[in-house]
Amino acid sequence: MNLRLLLLLVLSLMIIPVSCAEEVRYDDFSYDVEFMPTAFVFDYNDHNTSTYEGDIGLKYAYANSSFDNHTYIIPTERVRGIAYATKGSFKFTEPILIDHGPYRDWDDKYVITGLKFKNGTEIPYLGIESTGLTKEQMSYFDNYYEQRQDYLAQQEAYAAEDLYDYETSKSRSSSGRSKFGYYVGTGGSGVIYNP
Repeated sequence: MNLRLLLLLVLSLMIIPVSCAEEVRYDDFSYDVEFMPTAFVFDYNDHNTSTYEGDIGLKYAYANSSFDNHTYIIPTERVRGIAYATKGSFKFTEPILIDHGPYRDWDDKYVITGLKFKNGTEIPYLGIESTGLTKEQMSYFDNYYEQRQDYLAQQEAYAAEDLYDYETSKSRSSSGRSKFGYYVGTGGSGVIYNP
């Protein structure tokens, strides 16, 4: 009898934290929601405007939907996609479908994660990390090639830093001092080996 009572008590205690914990719900993400933007506000590093001034310095855009009167945050890569899909007008003749993340209580907004036309055609994600962009898609970047070079240089620096950290920890564990260094010069940057 005491064993059953003890078992019941232990099970009860295990259930209490589960019922008190906040549930993480993946169904908070919504897919294929009708969206008809009433107006866009573009948030740049130093100002906001209702006129698109290109992607340099653009943090994101806001748009209200006439269907649900919610405000949506549109990341820069998606803003470029909308510019491409509307040929720079940011005007849609019919509603589009969006995917968005969960409702953000702290700013009363949703973040758009996907865009497509009602016929199912995707509005492309025009991120600088994307490969295989067409010339027309590249034209929706302000100076695509410079931005791409900067992105690749940043990725190379991250990779070199990771390699340096790995090799430093590996070589320090065997000899007590680093055998690798990182250099930056006018001809480029890289990892240097010091025997």
